[in-house]
Amino acid sequence: MGGHPDVSAQQLADMMPIGLAVLDHQDGSVFVNKRFLELTTCTSERAFECWCQSIHPEDFDRVAAAYREASQSYHALRIEYRTRLQPCLWRVCLLTPLEDEDERQRWNLGPEGGFVCTITDITQEKTAELTQRRIAHEAEDRKQQQERFIDMISHEVRNPLSAILHCTEDILEAVHSPDTGEEMRTQIAEAADTISLCVAHQKKIIDDVLTYSKLDAAMLTLSPRRVQPRRNVATALAMFRPELRKHDIQFSYELDHSYANLDIDWVMADMDRMSQVLINLLSNAIKFTASSGDDKRIRVSIGASTQRPSSYPPNVVFFDSGEEALKLDATSQPEWGAGEYAFLMVAVKDTGIGISDEAQKRLFERFNQATPRTQTIYGGSGLGLNVSRKLCHLHGGEIGVSSKEGEGSTFGFFFTVRRTAAGPGEEPTKSNGTTEIDRMCSQIQAMGNEMSGVTERHARPRIPENPTVTHVPEISRHASRDSRRLHTVKIASGVSSPASRASPVSEDEGHEAPEEPRSEPRSHPRERRILLVEDNVINKRILSRKLQTSGFQVSEASNGQEAVDAIQQQGRFDRVLMDQVMPVMDGTTASRTIRQLDGPMAQVPILGVTANVRTAQKDEMLAAGMNDIIYKPYKMPDLIERIKQLQQTGEE
Repeated sequence: MGGHPDVSAQQLADMMPIGLAVLDHQDGSVFVNKRFLELTTCTSERAFECWCQSIHPEDFDRVAAAYREASQSYHALRIEYRTRLQPCLWRVCLLTPLEDEDERQRWNLGPEGGFVCTITDITQEKTAELTQRRIAHEAEDRKQQQERFIDMISHEVRNPLSAILHCTEDILEAVHSPDTGEEMRTQIAEAADTISLCVAHQKKIIDDVLTYSKLDAAMLTLSPRRVQPRRNVATALAMFRPELRKHDIQFSYELDHSYANLDIDWVMADMDRMSQVLINLLSNAIKFTASSGDDKRIRVSIGASTQRPSSYPPNVVFFDSGEEALKLDATSQPEWGAGEYAFLMVAVKDTGIGISDEAQKRLFERFNQATPRTQTIYGGSGLGLNVSRKLCHLHGGEIGVSSKEGEGSTFGFFFTVRRTAAGPGEEPTKSNGTTEIDRMCSQIQAMGNEMSGVTERHARPRIPENPTVTHVPEISRHASRDSRRLHTVKIASGVSSPASRASPVSEDEGHEAPEEPRSEPRSHPRERRILLVEDNVINKRILSRKLQTSGFQVSEASNGQEAVDAIQQQGRFDRVLMDQVMPVMDGTTASRTIRQLDGPMAQVPILGVTANVRTAQKDEMLAAGMNDIIYKPYKMPDLIERIKQLQQTGEE
């Protein structure tokens, strides 16, 4: 039985679907079959070392280390690896020691022994495995997305309901009060304003959710009509006059030379959807400019281009739409007509408090990247900007932002239109750039500004249908690539990179200024001290007042970190009313941190407040050290009762 195998054995081995080799103790090949050479790209029966050359560089060190350890310890080995070939192929190597003495003699191996090495192509199996793993991972991601989405909607819708409930309680108390004086009337008016704000917030949430759902299900389609964009933009802006005047914001609406030079007049576009984008951006601009100090200015500008712009204004570099987004472009459909393509560009520039670079990278992400938290003052749900970007994609456009903390923000977007002529009965723009409607609007505007007692600053914001043509620096396509623009290029490239989509962020992140904890003066020695931890200004103001009316001394904190600091610096509180979803540090983390403090302050009773009714969330909050939980929306008597129960538990 000694000696090399005969020819028939070699032929039989060559018919095997797996690669086969017999190796001596020095890794020299004693025998190999044809399939082994094919799977390792070896060309010589005695050149077993070429097998190493077929391993993918990223797998080489791992495979070499495992093979070396098995060879030295004379143990079996099974290891999978990729090949250098393109496309990448998968192999599995099985190394089995030759233990039987007869087998060693058959292959003329010495007492040191040898190995049988088999290599099998597992590309199909591995591809199926990886596909299944990817599908499972995507399914888990979708589940987490749905949970985060439900959490966000639950929080954003339930949170204003608490304020509404408390305001209605105030109104009912005032109605039944025998003394309805000036102070009570002021309180009723304030409650009514709060209810109006909360209802508007909830309507925006619902609108964003419905629009996003339609976009996500590919059910939303554009309805192009013959329009004059400059006038449609003016109509959309007009609705903001009362709000701009209320906050003393200087406002301007301007046309760039590029718009006039291209003689943009009537086009085919769905201005209802593009106005939705503009309204979203302007709403955010007003919200964050209103609290930015004395210099409160907002400018809306509109320009045009015959080529798809990469940036507009020059500091705002549009994000990379990606192939999938480009496929959404509906402007080539027959209903858009056969007119020349043009790209309309809109910029909203404010002097607000700006956005951090990190927040800019994630500002337009899907709702699953948005933090499900209530804003400092009722604001966006985290969906609005994402919806805006998707609407731009549908209209053949894109969106971008340039901002610096403390220096305001500029949001820019563009969309594709197709030129057309004025239809029957439609009024074309005259050569002097004005229409009878424009002149009438200007006359009404002038009358409004001439009203007695109305200063220039408090006059109605001027929103003409035919704005003055001017050179707007932020909208020049040929502006130099300044340092801020280059900085924004890096941010925009980060938005397009999957690696940048790591941490959640909402539309308002980076805007809020930290609010120091403050204490109301003690009015009665027997009052119980409550630390109210709530990031929402409206909820905090209403709840603080009602708790004080109920006989409690209230200190306030705007996030979990401020709560921890207040407990360490101000001494023992009788209990803490802790909201769950807050910036900087959430309620769960804050509770866990408080429980780790030294001394009696670590034992302060904590009542958690949340709009999230999922069991997993409740378990996490209780495990972090909260004593009890109350769910939004709640009535004030229910809250007082829970606080009393918490007090008794704490005193025990």
